[in-house]
Amino acid sequence: LSSSSSSRRRRSTSKGATLMNSDWHWINLPGGHKEELLADICELEGAASTGRACLVVQTNATSSFHVSFSHSSDVPIRGTDQPNLRFVVGKRKNSMTSVGIGSPYLNKEPIEFTKSLDALLTDDPEKSRCYWFLYDKTVGVAAMGVQTSPQPDLCRLVCRFRDAVGFRAELCEGIRYISVSSGKMPVSLRIVSIGTPPDVSIPRHRFDPLTWCSLQWQGNSVAFEVDAVHRNLIQKAQKLLTASPIAPYYGLVEPACFCVNAYRLLDPLRRSELFPGEDADDLDWGKCHDEVHKRLMPVLQSAPWTYWPLRFEKADCTTLTLAPASVGCSHAVSEWARAVRGATALRNNATNREMLTLSFAFEVFPVEGENAAQARRDLVREISGLFEKEWGVMEFRCPIMVAWETHTRYTTYPLVSNTSS
Repeated sequence: LSSSSSSRRRRSTSKGATLMNSDWHWINLPGGHKEELLADICELEGAASTGRACLVVQTNATSSFHVSFSHSSDVPIRGTDQPNLRFVVGKRKNSMTSVGIGSPYLNKEPIEFTKSLDALLTDDPEKSRCYWFLYDKTVGVAAMGVQTSPQPDLCRLVCRFRDAVGFRAELCEGIRYISVSSGKMPVSLRIVSIGTPPDVSIPRHRFDPLTWCSLQWQGNSVAFEVDAVHRNLIQKAQKLLTASPIAPYYGLVEPACFCVNAYRLLDPLRRSELFPGEDADDLDWGKCHDEVHKRLMPVLQSAPWTYWPLRFEKADCTTLTLAPASVGCSHAVSEWARAVRGATALRNNATNREMLTLSFAFEVFPVEGENAAQARRDLVREISGLFEKEWGVMEFRCPIMVAWETHTRYTTYPLVSNTSS
């Protein structure tokens, strides 16, 4: 396709801020880093401002290609000082796919890269692959993934420009144009769609990445709270996380709500289990809490002599996993869970292993990319070393019923006011 014929194939955008037309299929780029402008995102329907764009392409190319998000419609970008965010698929003889600033990259190094096989070029020209690329200034995320529908589990590269390197977010604030280019060899690309980026955060419907606040999420469970000494220790782990390069990917649990959430009873999808035959959406949470609390009374009356000595087993960036300190404690945990099930007639939504976990953070955006993965491994070693050295054995006592207001914040029941949703 010549530049003029390719230009004639461009059609007006369709609804949903997506450019996708049966007449616009393949763009053929000769070798030698030839570039072609694809779109002005401000002209897409629903695209109110700069700094937000998503491109999906399909190709059977076996040589590298580039996708650039830039401020100017001028091409070529390569070798100029024009600010741009650039993805390269199949870089360095198809050993990596990368993202970085500039063309070529600043200091000739990407910000992040992946060696995931499905994010590289196909090794069979008869089998094409689909890739997507996005930048969203509202959350400071640059991401690349596979297949045609951007979502967290399909991410292969994720960068959050919410760190000490502030110029990255400022540079990408004015992104407006999308272009593609070849590497040294010719490539053919099918433009599947161009539009505004979807949400690729993980705790959807539980956490708002724009305001960085938890959303209402109601439920109830039986939990064991943490003593002051171990609460301070867990806060040390949070400080290690906030000091790490991957801190912008995570949200933190409020220290007042650190707990072993041992028996998980109701959540927004399980209310009907309490009152079979009734529509869950019509059930008032206050009524649900009252009924669960009434059923739990025989177990809660034994709370003062319920005793679980738990030792540290393992940790990651968000969760501490504990284990019974003795065989007797293990039996006590099992018998207690059986008693709660018998009293409530509700199954535990936590597995046996999840019963003894304690969350102090949660992943908001996928930690994807070789640099991020290495930072996570280093952080896990630090956090694990901290708990191995200082946890010892904590004596958990007096389980309580809690009513969850968000996925990380609870109030002891019945000291919570009845609310409905």
